[in-house]
Amino acid sequence: MAINGNYVFRETSANLTRNITLTVASVLTVFISLSIVGATVLIRQGAQNLTRQFESGVEFIVYVEPDASKSQLAEVRTSLEENPGIAEATYIDRDETYADFKKLFKGQDTMLENVRASDLPTSFRVKPKDSSVATVQGLVNYYRKQPNVFEVRAATDVIKQMKGMTDFVNKLLFFSAAFLLAASTLLILNTIRTAMFARRREIEVMKLVGATNWFIRIPFMLEGLVQGLIGGLLAIGAVYFFRGWIDDLLNKGEGLDLLQQFTIDSSDVLLACLWVGITAIILSVGSSLIATRRFLDV
Repeated sequence: MAINGNYVFRETSANLTRNITLTVASVLTVFISLSIVGATVLIRQGAQNLTRQFESGVEFIVYVEPDASKSQLAEVRTSLEENPGIAEATYIDRDETYADFKKLFKGQDTMLENVRASDLPTSFRVKPKDSSVATVQGLVNYYRKQPNVFEVRAATDVIKQMKGMTDFVNKLLFFSAAFLLAASTLLILNTIRTAMFARRREIEVMKLVGATNWFIRIPFMLEGLVQGLIGGLLAIGAVYFFRGWIDDLLNKGEGLDLLQQFTIDSSDVLLACLWVGITAIILSVGSSLIATRRFLDV
C-alpha cells in the first residue's frame, strides 16, 4: 500500500494532539536532557581552552632558602642556567619579592606590618623550553629535591586542580543527561504506545485490508521525531543562552580573573549544537522504532 503524504501529516498531527499531556511531557524532558548535553560540551570545550592557555605560557618559580649564602645562590643559578630543558631563569631579589608581596596583600595592614623584606626568600622565575604539563612537572619535581631550594611553585598545580574540577562537573552533567535521556526515551515510548493502543481497532482493520507494517509505522515514528526535534531546537536555543550567560558571568564577576581564559568561541557552540541535534534525532528515531516494533501487534 502506497504512503500518502496527506494521510501521514493528518495522522501524525492527530497523534500529537490526541495525547497532548504526554507530548508536552516528552518534549520538555527531551529539552532538559539535551540542554544538559549541550552544557556539558560547552564546559568541556571551555575547560580545554582554559588549560591550553595556561599550558602555552606555563612557568615555575624556584624559591631559594632565606639564609642561603651567595655561593649557594650561585649554585642554584648555575643549575638552572645549565639545564638543557630551561630556556630562561630570571632572578627575583628580596626587594622585588617584597614589592609583589605588598601588591598581593594590599589593604591587609596587619600582614604588611609583621613581614619584612628580609623575611622573604629570593627566587628564580623559570621559563622552560617545553611548556607541556608533563615536562614542567618533571622539572618541578627535580628542583624540589635540590639543595638550597626552599620551595617550587608551578602553574601545573593550578591546571591539575582545574582539570579535576571540570572533570567532576562533566561527569556529574554526563550522568544527569544520561538519566534524563533514558527518561525521555521511556516517555516517547509510552506516548507512541498509548497512541497505538488507542487506535488498535483501526490498525487491525488496516492490516486486514493489506496495509504494510511500515505504512502503519510512519505516522507514529514521525510523532516521536517531531517530539525529539522540538525538544532539540529548544535545547539549541538554551545552548546559546548558556554561552551568553557564561560570558556575562566572567566579564562582570569580581575575583574571577583566573577564569578569564575560560572562553567559548563560535566553533565550540556549533559543536555543542551538533551534538544536541544528532542526539535528538537518534533519541527520537530510536525510541520510535522500538515502540512501533514492539507494540505493532495490538
